[in-house]
Amino acid sequence: MCFVHSGAAGGLVQQAMIGGAAAAAFSAVAGGGPIGGMAVAGGEPDVVAGPGGARVLDGFGQVLHNRWNRDLAPAAVVRPGEVIQLLCRDALDIGEAARTLTPEGSLTIDLAGVHPMTGPVEVEGAEPGDILEVEVLDVSPLVDFGYVVIGPTLGMFGSLRPDVLAPFTAFTEPSQISDPSVGPVPGAIPADQPFNSGAPFVQLFTFERGQSSGFAGFVGADTGRRARIPVAPFMGINGVAPLRKGMYRSFPPNVSGGMGGNADIRQFTKGARIQFPVYAEGAKFSAGDGHMAQGDGEVCVTAIETLMACTLRFSVIKNTIIASPRAIVPAADPTQLAMPAEMLSHGYYHTTGVGPDLMENAKNAVRDMVDWLVTDQQLSLHEAYALCSVAGDLKISETVDLPNWVVSMTLPRGIFA
Repeated sequence: MCFVHSGAAGGLVQQAMIGGAAAAAFSAVAGGGPIGGMAVAGGEPDVVAGPGGARVLDGFGQVLHNRWNRDLAPAAVVRPGEVIQLLCRDALDIGEAARTLTPEGSLTIDLAGVHPMTGPVEVEGAEPGDILEVEVLDVSPLVDFGYVVIGPTLGMFGSLRPDVLAPFTAFTEPSQISDPSVGPVPGAIPADQPFNSGAPFVQLFTFERGQSSGFAGFVGADTGRRARIPVAPFMGINGVAPLRKGMYRSFPPNVSGGMGGNADIRQFTKGARIQFPVYAEGAKFSAGDGHMAQGDGEVCVTAIETLMACTLRFSVIKNTIIASPRAIVPAADPTQLAMPAEMLSHGYYHTTGVGPDLMENAKNAVRDMVDWLVTDQQLSLHEAYALCSVAGDLKISETVDLPNWVVSMTLPRGIFA
């Protein structure tokens, strides 16, 4: 699918406004020929000089790879200290089609094409037994929209089905409903919610091309309810060549050794320095899966997915071994940096899940947050689930008071107009 194409005179029809240096670099890529006419995976990537000697690797107009494989040839080679910008497609590789994607249409997405990645980038001098440090200089969207897709087989609950008793969730005392029996009031999400039982859902979000702070606009696809979602762009996939030979799907992180991958760590924003163990000559770094905003947990399986440019600088720490990625990050909660005092003054809504199983606790914390969003904020079930994924943060509150542990979810109350 062609996301950007040239006009008859070779000019860029849809230019991504991504700030001064980034926009100039992107224009340089477009000036090299019609991006829409590029071949898909297998051809030589178009790497051009950008401002100040920075380079641009185009994984936007062509798919470079979507499997981890240490035997992939590098798409670009950089020296330590050199800056390179990676242009990346969205995680589901649907691009502009997301603007008109219907819930039913989302069921036809070819999951074999999920997670197109830009790379591999070989870093000169990186050898097995070293650490590759990746400094994130900038992350900015190449388009002005993002999306959340909820499907029946993915996420914490799969697609949700409404509970016919959901209207009763506003009543918290058993005496307030017709059944006098003491017991829990049914919630918006049934306790026995199975996979493959509900309807798919698509939600769009809007922002500006090149926007790296502030808010994304939310207008509920079901109810029209409005909210402002604080953004903190980052790449959901960052990783190096795997430890072992073979071809690996991108879904699980650290699929072979501690090589990173689809970790969806929202703290890896601009200013982060991420460290990876090196398993192959040159490290062979790749990135993809751009997220405009995400809560800790990404509970419905998608964040605000979009096409993204990330600008990176690499360094090599010689003869030092780590077992899994580490990082220095600019903030534990990067979206707080985007929220003004007025929004923060509304505080956060907080829910908990308590019991001996951390995953079940997490599900219960999300159930209660969805319940609050449906009953208090008048969202639909799927809208609530989507907001939990893009703005709700799951945290392990404690693991010491056996036999039960506590998982919490928080969501900023000030996001609603």
